[in-house]
Amino acid sequence: MQHSKSEANVKAIEEDARVATGIPGFDEMLEGGFPAGSLITLAGRPGTGKTIFGSQFLYYGAKEHKEPGMYVSMLEGRKQYQRNMHRLGLEIAPLEAKGLFRFLEMPTLTAEGLPAIWEEIVRNIEEYNIVRLVIDSFTAMTQAFQTQGDLRVFTHMLLGKIVGGAGCTTLMITETPHADASTGAGAAMQEFIADGVLHFSLVPVTGDARVRYLEITKMRGTDHQMGLIPVEIGSRGISVQSPHVGGRA
Repeated sequence: MQHSKSEANVKAIEEDARVATGIPGFDEMLEGGFPAGSLITLAGRPGTGKTIFGSQFLYYGAKEHKEPGMYVSMLEGRKQYQRNMHRLGLEIAPLEAKGLFRFLEMPTLTAEGLPAIWEEIVRNIEEYNIVRLVIDSFTAMTQAFQTQGDLRVFTHMLLGKIVGGAGCTTLMITETPHADASTGAGAAMQEFIADGVLHFSLVPVTGDARVRYLEITKMRGTDHQMGLIPVEIGSRGISVQSPHVGGRA
């Protein structure tokens, strides 16, 4: 089943100013969802909820709004991904059968191979009329470069033209070694170019206990919640709660 990319994207951008994530408690914190056609960075340590957040974003769009989505994975295979999503109640296979979800598994990355990989991503976007896109991860791409100069050129080309020009609302996952740390120049460039940045963190409380938070540190053209926002991950996926502190930007 295919949908008209031009019709879907025009509808999303012109008629609906916001692209709802469907994540309980989140959309009302930024005027109903992400600005349509925007590039959003999901940054944080492993295990903080970035993959689940991005997957629910795609699943909700496909299931509730019939918006085709694609998950591009440079780290995880299809079977493992589907198994993990099944545990959260996100049944991907039926949506794939309807042409509403696509999992694109990319090979080991090298700087020489990246252009061909991105041509394949763009080809899939056009062929399957993708409206929502998740890329996991930007960090894996940065490791393919030996010099910051080459990385900088690629980053500006990728984020400024390819992703932006595709017209998809795009979530780009970035791994950070610590809750408040950057992965270097690549991450800094990505966050500078991105329309929005969400930081995910695990904060120690007592003993071995940890509490998950996310923080909206940047969102162009949007009034959004400030401060640490408590996150829960359960059998039905990720949800957020109203923060005890902070205000609106």
